[in-house]
Amino acid sequence: MRVKSACLTGIKEIEVRERELIPKNDDVLVKTHAAGICGTDKNLYNGVIPPTGGLNGEIRTSFEYPYYFGHEGGGTVVEVGRNVRQFKAGDKVMAFGWVETYSDYFIATEDNLELVPDGLDMDLASLGEPIGCAVFSGLCSKVQLGDTVVVVGMGFAGQVIAQVAKKKGAFQVIGIDVVDGKLELAKSLGLDHAVNSARTDPLTAILKLTGGQGADVMVEVAGTAEAVQLCNDAVKHNGVLVFYSWITEDIALNISRWHDNSLEIVNTGLVHHGILQRRIWVPQALRPVLQGLIQIAPLITHTYALAEMDKAMQTANEDSAAIKVLVRPQ
Repeated sequence: MRVKSACLTGIKEIEVRERELIPKNDDVLVKTHAAGICGTDKNLYNGVIPPTGGLNGEIRTSFEYPYYFGHEGGGTVVEVGRNVRQFKAGDKVMAFGWVETYSDYFIATEDNLELVPDGLDMDLASLGEPIGCAVFSGLCSKVQLGDTVVVVGMGFAGQVIAQVAKKKGAFQVIGIDVVDGKLELAKSLGLDHAVNSARTDPLTAILKLTGGQGADVMVEVAGTAEAVQLCNDAVKHNGVLVFYSWITEDIALNISRWHDNSLEIVNTGLVHHGILQRRIWVPQALRPVLQGLIQIAPLITHTYALAEMDKAMQTANEDSAAIKVLVRPQ
């Protein structure tokens, strides 16, 4: 069938092209409801190419231009190949993996899809992958009742992780970012303290708020060397360092504290653990969203049509107020 899809043709160059999709026997054809723009998509847009092959566990295909992209998304199954057993026409599904969701239709295998839970709005279901990943991170971050938790980076994932930490019983959740609007939104969703690190030294602020002890849990969600360094410096003795971001730069870091202060290191990349882990955790991670305990709708700051994909990506990449940009086929 003929479809329209967004295609990277070069660094910061996007075209919406018409192309032929030919589903095979193992494929599921999905009519796209919407797709989200992720930080990883922004990296590709900026020419930062992820490693593949060797011991790297990532399941991305090799990268070359022209490149059809998009991995967050959801929609309705239109047809399935004769070997498909888990899905049928009419099912509402969420995409997990590099299945080219910036398109009015996309093709995925069974391994790259999850069923939408009953009652979940399709706009939110189209963000099932980032919601699932962020809630999983919050649930697995070792936060306990009475803890002080610091979330460094208040983008989409940071906003969700901060909410989860508060719902788990943290005594105080501190958010670090350089954009006042993101910090103000986080406070409206339950954040206790907001620190703009462009104006205030975040380490000094954290130590002041913790009586000089440091945080029980530091969560890195900004994807920068500075964020990693702050987490390393501000976690307390016997504390927990939680890593969420895909960090693309080499980092020089003195990790003697990991030994001397008996720090616990937790990597919370859900989709990178494997398909079985995802199958178990995604339904559980979406339950607090269905219950209304975790607020997602306020995090959708911009919506564009597929025909405006270039503008959508520019907004996600350049507008500091953008948290989650949603792209609809029409």
